[in-house]
Amino acid sequence: MKITIELEIQPDEVGLASELLSTLRTLTDHVTVKPAASAPAANGVAPAPAAPAALAPAPTPAPVAAPAAPAAAPAAAAAAALPPLPPGVPQAFTSIVPRLGNPATQLQAIADAVATLSGAGEQTDTAIEDLVEALDAQVFQSPDVIGNPAGVMPYMALYQRLPEDLQPRLRDKLVPRVLKALTRKRPINADRTQFFLYADAFATLVKFEAVAMPGAVQTLQRLLGKQDTRCAGITMLGKTVEYCGEQLLRAPEATLGGLWRATEGCTEEAFRYDLQYIFTTLQALLPPNSPLPGLGAAPPPEPEAAGAAPAAAPGAAASSGPVAAPAAAAAPPATNPTLKSVQHVGVYSGHASNVFTLAYDAANGALASGSQDGHVIVWGPDGQPANRMDFSTHFICSLDFLPRTGTLLAAGVSTDTSGLMPSCVATFSPPAGRARGVPWPSRGRVPSARPGGMMSFARALGGEGELMAVGENMSGTALATNAPGQDVVSLYDLARGSPMEQLQPLLMWAEHRDMVTCGSAWHANPHVFVSGGRDYCIKVWDTRTPQSVGEFGTLDSASGRVMAHTDMVTCLDTTDSLLISTSTDASMCVWDFRQLSMAHGTAAAQLVKMQIDQQPCLKAAVSGAPHSRLAAISTYQGLYVMDLTDMTAPATLMVPPLSDGRPFVYYHDIRWAGAPNAPGQPLLFGASADPRIDLFSVSF
Repeated sequence: MKITIELEIQPDEVGLASELLSTLRTLTDHVTVKPAASAPAANGVAPAPAAPAALAPAPTPAPVAAPAAPAAAPAAAAAAALPPLPPGVPQAFTSIVPRLGNPATQLQAIADAVATLSGAGEQTDTAIEDLVEALDAQVFQSPDVIGNPAGVMPYMALYQRLPEDLQPRLRDKLVPRVLKALTRKRPINADRTQFFLYADAFATLVKFEAVAMPGAVQTLQRLLGKQDTRCAGITMLGKTVEYCGEQLLRAPEATLGGLWRATEGCTEEAFRYDLQYIFTTLQALLPPNSPLPGLGAAPPPEPEAAGAAPAAAPGAAASSGPVAAPAAAAAPPATNPTLKSVQHVGVYSGHASNVFTLAYDAANGALASGSQDGHVIVWGPDGQPANRMDFSTHFICSLDFLPRTGTLLAAGVSTDTSGLMPSCVATFSPPAGRARGVPWPSRGRVPSARPGGMMSFARALGGEGELMAVGENMSGTALATNAPGQDVVSLYDLARGSPMEQLQPLLMWAEHRDMVTCGSAWHANPHVFVSGGRDYCIKVWDTRTPQSVGEFGTLDSASGRVMAHTDMVTCLDTTDSLLISTSTDASMCVWDFRQLSMAHGTAAAQLVKMQIDQQPCLKAAVSGAPHSRLAAISTYQGLYVMDLTDMTAPATLMVPPLSDGRPFVYYHDIRWAGAPNAPGQPLLFGASADPRIDLFSVSF
């Protein structure tokens, strides 16, 4: 069917007509404008509306290497039909565009681009098309850019620096190109790397107000409403929320209501993490316990922009509850930098199966990982495997580095079901000169002091010795009984091991009533550490005393015991005077060592207790973070970074969906790239069922 429409517009109606044409072009490529001879037009296109006021320059991105420049795509047929540009102009942007991504060359590249466009004269439209071609080929389709946390933002910063008369002309060429790539039909589980940077560009254009928010929302609503465009729509919405969530929340409530109704139709499992990230991020921008604007709003009586039909409204909008505000909190320390974003920046590849545990040696910038494939890998600062050790006789469940000697501790549970191979802690010494390509020499294996028992963790303790605390359990084994004292915390001194296979514990504490699941050194005191268990308890130990020196929690009247959580304690980590704990009861708690009298039988209640996303909390990492109040939390549903400077209203960011479209899998372990009691790098590692280790960058 072909429809021909004749319109006569006044000068003050040019803007509205251009918006109409832009909307039609998002629906079909078959839109042709034939202005009357007297109508002011350029290249057969209705005049564009006035450009929006120039915004402040985009913040300088983190330094990145200039991406490799693939060959530019062929010029469009329309451009080829025009007279040739002056020598050098068509080719100029293939050398200019890559330089936009490097902070060292960005300003000069912007100046060169502006000079090239301004000097094109009558060929300006063709020069703009050449710029769009270069952006498409060298940025939106570049694997180098998709692996860069800055994304397309440094390249798109050119838009804001253009003269006002050139901004709308670039917009009118660039927006259709971006939307054409995003509106193609794709399966629900499409490879998002094929269009992720186009979604990034869309969100950037919205942020720069090159695309008006109401029109952007209508585009998102339309794409979310169709199954074959939903994958792109959900990706675009996630990037829009990331870049301009506050702008989105200022949209009219009726407009937002339509968007929330569209998201309710996105019930596919592939989008569960995306939606959780979207709503959690938006909720964090609002005052505590505030509803999202537009929830329950009636659908608008008609589309806000002509030609855009609203998506089907499934009913009540979906929403994710806010992070619960803690009931009480300690006074915050000195002001810390404001948490702004967290981005996936790369992967470490070298394992063949699930990665269960991580450890970081800040003194040498080395990450260690243990996998179900039976290997321990020490990674070089370049992200490549530097050393690989075989521990295939055991499932590796815990790693740590002794601070003084750099010895790597690997706790493992035997893969031999006959019971002949005991659970043990394997110990490895760094090779001479930390040579790459060779296994670390073994110092021997410390077997469990409980015959038939299972070692759940090995934690290096501070100080000048070689002390390690180990969880040793009979619960969960064939020899388990109901007798008390079968699950213990043991203290070993590796300096006394000769050979390691005959090493015996210095002390054994048997106060837990069920499996001991986790432990952590208190990095502010080399003698003190903590352990948590399946008995819901957190015990505090001193290496110089034969009994616990306190516990965290409150008295449970039914059992008569002090309990920290209402289900299993899954992880413990410390920062200055604070302890962070997580549990399968879906809560994270913060405790203060200063509230303990450090005497047996004493207890201290939590400073704060909060739920992250109503799912079991698996891991927390605060030691080695960029500052002492920055925590990372892994749950069954997501990965979060939380600033606990203000514990009454902690700023919380959910890690965005991965750019390669991998479905979310929860992280077995997470580690900051830093040392205890010192500011670390803004880098976070995550280990999961995916054999790759994910690397995230935090910005302030």
